[in-house]
Amino acid sequence: MNNYDEIAELIKKKKFKFIVTIARGTSDCAALFGSYIFAKYLGLPTYSMPPSIITLEKSNFDFSLALVIVISQSGVSKDLIECEENVRKMGGKTLIISNNTNSPMINHSHFFFNLNADKEKSVAATKTFVMTLLVLLKLTFYSASKKKITSLIDQLSEHLIQDSKNQWNVESVDSSISTGFILSRGVGFALSNEISLKFKELCQEQIEPFSSAEVMHGPRSLIQNSFKLFILSINDDSGRSVQKDSKELMRYTNLSHEISFDKNINSNFFYPSFESSELDPIVIMTKFYPWVVNYSFKKGLDPDNPRYLTKITQTY
Repeated sequence: MNNYDEIAELIKKKKFKFIVTIARGTSDCAALFGSYIFAKYLGLPTYSMPPSIITLEKSNFDFSLALVIVISQSGVSKDLIECEENVRKMGGKTLIISNNTNSPMINHSHFFFNLNADKEKSVAATKTFVMTLLVLLKLTFYSASKKKITSLIDQLSEHLIQDSKNQWNVESVDSSISTGFILSRGVGFALSNEISLKFKELCQEQIEPFSSAEVMHGPRSLIQNSFKLFILSINDDSGRSVQKDSKELMRYTNLSHEISFDKNINSNFFYPSFESSELDPIVIMTKFYPWVVNYSFKKGLDPDNPRYLTKITQTY
């Protein structure tokens, strides 16, 4: 059982002035999601630290007022293990979020949250990403004294089951084109980073993630016909801003697709917004993952054995 209350109490008592996340790949996309909700709901600035700052550069920091969150599905990446050890020596309180209850990091870290995702056999992480988002949401809302999140998650399960037959159609996307953007803002931008990664891992397509605001500062020059443009809108202020920003951009290409909660939009990627929009990222990703697997098959690829990749990647 993950002890959210223990860390939540420390946050409420202002024991932490900032949060640092350390992760790679899909876990780093989840960390980006966490950094946004920590800032938005808790007022805690969050920095995603590249592991090489510690492992290669041997930099030193004062982490005495920091909560350092290490996210690792496998829990055995050597660079993350070294980072966790050094962070503690620098005074930081470490929280390990992992799907591996036998991770060596757990033996010495201050806190451990189990993803409880059971064994993930696929090379590309999927369900562990969804579970990491849930863990980060629960930690955030416990810290904000909004424990109703637990009952909402229970209701979300039924919401997902009821919608499970409404799958996105792989035929709606031209599989012969392998370049494009996926645009979003807020927590949607974190999702766009993970979606981009899955297009690369499983589909061999370079669909680059951008903020719908940032893309206006230069990258939009690349958009033209036969260039894919995905627009991801969350049901909140940032999502509505994305819809506004993207209207002009969608005129530049004949291959635009909207991932949207808005029933008034003729979209092949509609998702039913939950009563608590904070949980909509879970709705979106549980619809996207089955779609991208089937899309990979459509391209004649094997999503269970993506080219050059292994389940555990060792970097330093």
